Amino acid sequence: MLRAHSIGPKTVSYLEEIGIERLSDLCGQDAASLAMRIDIALGRKHMNRMGVAAIANLIALAEKEEGARGRLP
Repeated sequence: MLRAHSIGPKTVSYLEEIGIERLSDLCGQDAASLAMRIDIALGRKHMNRMGVAAIANLIALAEKEEGARGRLP
């Protein structure tokens, strides 16, 4: 997951805390919903719009890689 732009180890640990362990787990997810789940898990408002954008970038990478895998013979 660290291959995506603007994703660091803290964001990865937040995603793992809500059950997102693999890049493929992000396919079809909504960045704002994931950010809200992270806030709930942390017990406070943490994710700002830049955090949501970073998660959206990660979702886009996951879907791009999943699509590339689907086209392989």
